[in-house]
Amino acid sequence: MSDDPILSLIRSLGDTLDGLDVALCAFDEGDHALAWNRTFFKFFPEHEGHVYAGEPYHANLRRFYTERLDAQELPNIDRYIAAGVERHRAQTRPYNFEHRGLRVHVSSLPIAGVGRVRVWRAEALPQPEEPGDANIHEPGYLRSPFIESTELFDRIPDGLMICGEDHRIQWVNEPFMQMYRLTDRAAATGLSFDDIYRGAWAADGPGDMAPFYGGLSILQEHMRFAGAPFEVPLPHNRWSRVIAKQGSDGTVFYAHVDITEFKRQQHRLAQAERSARDKEAQLREKSILLEATLESMDQGVARISATGIVELCNRRALELLELPEELMASKPSLAHVLAFLRARGEFDLASQEVQSMLLHNGGLDQLNVYDRPRPDGRIVEVQTVPIKGGGALRTFTDVTQRKEAEQRIRHVAEHDGLTALLNRSAFLQALQIAVADVRRQGRGFAVLYVDLDGFKPINDRFGHAVGDQLLAWVASQLAQAAREDDVVARLGGDEFALLQRGVSDRDSAYRLGERLVQAIGQPTEIESHFIQIGASVGVVMSSPDALDAEELLRKADSAMYLAKASGRGCVRIYGT
Repeated sequence: MSDDPILSLIRSLGDTLDGLDVALCAFDEGDHALAWNRTFFKFFPEHEGHVYAGEPYHANLRRFYTERLDAQELPNIDRYIAAGVERHRAQTRPYNFEHRGLRVHVSSLPIAGVGRVRVWRAEALPQPEEPGDANIHEPGYLRSPFIESTELFDRIPDGLMICGEDHRIQWVNEPFMQMYRLTDRAAATGLSFDDIYRGAWAADGPGDMAPFYGGLSILQEHMRFAGAPFEVPLPHNRWSRVIAKQGSDGTVFYAHVDITEFKRQQHRLAQAERSARDKEAQLREKSILLEATLESMDQGVARISATGIVELCNRRALELLELPEELMASKPSLAHVLAFLRARGEFDLASQEVQSMLLHNGGLDQLNVYDRPRPDGRIVEVQTVPIKGGGALRTFTDVTQRKEAEQRIRHVAEHDGLTALLNRSAFLQALQIAVADVRRQGRGFAVLYVDLDGFKPINDRFGHAVGDQLLAWVASQLAQAAREDDVVARLGGDEFALLQRGVSDRDSAYRLGERLVQAIGQPTEIESHFIQIGASVGVVMSSPDALDAEELLRKADSAMYLAKASGRGCVRIYGT
């Protein structure tokens, strides 16, 4: 294969990458070494004089781990090598690991007719290492960047499942394990939710499998996309409601809420309703049973007749909606009740779609479910089920705690744990929206990239605990300098960013940058230590032809490095 033009091109590419300090090594389809460049030996000197054309990749890994592992880990070398080979064959996304005091970023690309090319880029480790980085802390094991505090997620009452873009599970919390009868958290890693669901039913042994097949069909239909919530049955007449939230990097957070009691109440209510309609002679007896069930339910329930009269309304509905008991005892029309609630401002926070639906026949003519925020801050889920022959059954459920739990999950996914500022991913989303506003509305903005000067010596001298407090103080200084409409984020390490909205002139952005430099440069006291650092700020202005948030952030970063090169503690605008 020595005369292969593709391989010759790869060797030329490797020589070019040497000038960029990027390492390259190519392997054939059987995982044997084909070509490498000089930087490869610079990053991995243990391979110098040992790599040869045709060498198996597992031999390459054995040298790497022999050099890297200590005496306690060395007995596991074969397991680490096997995991490394598997990762080499299946890698589709970049990841990071630490080696010889460097953070090494590695990417891999399959090439038809050749095999696979791997490239490495290295940089100095930040101090302290940030919790959002995806590093190999144990050879052969790639840790998910989202799983940093199992204690926090294990205390959430609902099950939590985190999946990658391939729909494979990266991590689950303890309530999830209990819900799906798992004894080992690691046993779920790499499986699909389909596998977990099948396993939960298989563990229960043979029995009525009709609910399983129905649930499996629902699961497979909804898991293809992170969309609307769905419900699946579990063994022993249990139920789980699955709610998904997809991150910008393809990771999906799934909350699994146990709704067994809710489904049982629904089932009892449906049974009572069917029994009441079976025979006219049994109507009174069944009505008594129905009313007793309704009065003891945690859900509010109302029945509206075909003529629009609210014939039944239990005490829980009166409590949730704060309806006068005398009003509902008079058997009012639904239109009258809605007018009463509307006059009191009950629908002011509801969406325009919900308000329009209620104006049209009260929303009784079709099955619908929606969340309605109440003026007192609670959120009520309203579900309407049309009744054959006319009318409808409407239920009201207080879902405030469930919504708060979902909000907490979103907050964890979008915010930096130390400073409570937006993280890099969430900031890029806000920046992309601002880019669209420039093209659509002509509303300009500026991006300020802030890097601290003299921060590393603080960690070295006083320790990381003081360094963390200093970062939190810097975050508060940035938040105070920003306007209400601006967006402040921690990008990682000692790097921050600020999106200044509604500006189009460089002077305004420059003045804000100077205020940030001045605010961060003030001395502060932390744990009896008087500390003073500085900041360098790079600025990039929006333009109508800018399309990519990442590119704007890179330009602001470039301007920041120009500020560093100009003596630090100053502001530089990109392109000037």
